[in-house]
Amino acid sequence: MIADATFAPARGGVRALRFVPRASIPLDAACVVANGIGDTLRELLGASCDVAIGEPAAIGAEAWSVLARDALLFLTRGRRTDVVLVLSRLDARRLVLRAFGESCGPDGAPELPDAACSALELLALERIAARCAASFDPLCAQRSATGPARSPHEVPPCVAYFDVRVHAPVRLTLGIGIVRAIPDAPAGAALSAAALDAVALDLDAVFAEGTIEASRLAALRVGDVVPLATKVGAPASLNVAGRRLASGDAGAVASRAAFFVHDVATGALPPCR
Repeated sequence: MIADATFAPARGGVRALRFVPRASIPLDAACVVANGIGDTLRELLGASCDVAIGEPAAIGAEAWSVLARDALLFLTRGRRTDVVLVLSRLDARRLVLRAFGESCGPDGAPELPDAACSALELLALERIAARCAASFDPLCAQRSATGPARSPHEVPPCVAYFDVRVHAPVRLTLGIGIVRAIPDAPAGAALSAAALDAVALDLDAVFAEGTIEASRLAALRVGDVVPLATKVGAPASLNVAGRRLASGDAGAVASRAAFFVHDVATGALPPCR
């Protein structure tokens, strides 16, 4: 299990270090979801939408019970995991009143916060949730249609959660629950060596190296002798694009230049020609 270090609530001025399970939600995927929801709400509400994302967290059954209590839950099933859109009844009223262009209180709260949503309002919320669910693809992959609002006992418990906080044009919070831990992405397929047969590379065999002053380089003439720092018999190097590929001996075989490989940069190999 992968865990994150965090701190418990302060007791006597000291916050104890503790480790908690790490959420299985990739942060970059959560950001894509939040941006997608912001774009959807801007289109539906006809106004600029300011959103922020809460850090993804792993949760247990007790925490999920608190989050889902008295909330409207919209379940979207997917191949990798199922996603639950969590909307408190108060925020649901704020959202649907703003969508219908009705008045809200001075703090953005509905004038009738305790009133239950009508059948028409629930249908509008279902459509809004379905539009927002189009942003869940980075999480669930191959999602199915989002159904009507469900009660907590009709939705499987979630193991991870983050929220999308909308600050404008109406203040509300959309919770995103993850039903199953998202598996790590599989490693990309490797190419076989045969697939590189048509790729040509320029090789440089370097058997000696040294340094020379720029003024002496400019004054070089035919017949000059340039001393090198490399000792006689020292291993040569085989370079590709300026990077060392292998070490060995530079020489000649049957009147042709050759390089005898002792080892390569990625690990020792048997000597070969």
